Amino acid sequence: MAQATTWRTTYRVPNTLPSDTEESVVGTQWHQDATSFLADMLVEAARRHGETWGVCNQIALVGLRHEDETRYDPRPDVMVITRPLPSGNDNAIHLDDAGVPLFVMEVASRSTGRNDVGDKRHAYEAIGIPEYIIFDPNGDVLRGPLRAWRLQSGVYAPWHPESDGWWYSQSLGISFQPTQPFLTVRDRAGQMIRLPRQVREHAVYLEHRLDEAEQERAEADQARIEAEKERAKAEQDHLEEAQRRVEAEQARVEAEQARAEEARRRVEAEQARVEAEQARVEAEQARVEAEQARLEEARRRAELEEELRRLREQHGEQG
Repeated sequence: MAQATTWRTTYRVPNTLPSDTEESVVGTQWHQDATSFLADMLVEAARRHGETWGVCNQIALVGLRHEDETRYDPRPDVMVITRPLPSGNDNAIHLDDAGVPLFVMEVASRSTGRNDVGDKRHAYEAIGIPEYIIFDPNGDVLRGPLRAWRLQSGVYAPWHPESDGWWYSQSLGISFQPTQPFLTVRDRAGQMIRLPRQVREHAVYLEHRLDEAEQERAEADQARIEAEKERAKAEQDHLEEAQRRVEAEQARVEAEQARAEEARRRVEAEQARVEAEQARVEAEQARVEAEQARLEEARRRAELEEELRRLREQHGEQG
């Protein structure tokens, strides 16, 4: 459908993004199968519609440069170019020979996912590749099974599925839908491109493995939940024990306060008794002093009476 576009860019890839190697692009079996199955289906789509696409499977794309001018050669998992691959060249192709690719897909993995979404996406954008998708066959790297971008005015914009859940490729005229662990492809007539029997059987096996992995994840999640419940219970027990210790300490403090209050009351009672005794002693002392004053008064009266008597007697004798 699309004609080859000459590539022009002054973009320089960050030095932190290494070139892909044959070793670095080899992922899990699911990764490799998802890559090869999509490549096979794209070849079949081209055959059905008489296209002369070159479908590249992890072939190095030569022509970009790092910031330090060293080569940066990505190896897209699947890449579609406008012309067949040169005969015998199954390892690398230069952008000058390939032109701007029509379409690129990367299969996400834990080791490459960050670069696929980040710097590598910027590199494909700089080349001018019209459509770029990242597919997660295992469902544990991306936030969804597929992320896609389409070039708009030289900048990648998010490419979303239509209301029927299919991504329609303007570059290739076909459509995709993620059905983990593989992408499903429909041709321009809307016909599903079926996998060969052996591939379908392998797909069933991998889907079974995917179900097992999902079951294992569910069991791990359940174990984590149970462990979290046990931890929460232990924490609750710890809090309850701490509460009991606080209540026991509070009771001890209250009992100590009660004992202190009782001691205070005893001290006050004793102080009142002492004060009462002191008052009684003072009253007794006042009584004694009063009695002594009375006796002293009686003694002086007696002395005066005796003196008066003596004076009378003396006066009598003289008369």
